[in-house]
Amino acid sequence: MAQIAREKKATEKKVAFQKKQEEGGKKVVNWIFAALIALALAFVVYSVFIVS
Repeated sequence: MAQIAREKKATEKKVAFQKKQEEGGKKVVNWIFAALIALALAFVVYSVFIVS
């Protein structure tokens, strides 16, 4: 009986850890996309000033 309770607790910890990791990963991906968009806009502005 105690082993089942330990396994359940371990499973709950794993699920909580996976959820936390997923949320952190989504934040990182969003920051990367935001940085790429900002760099693309900076390049467009730079290109417009160089061409004209």
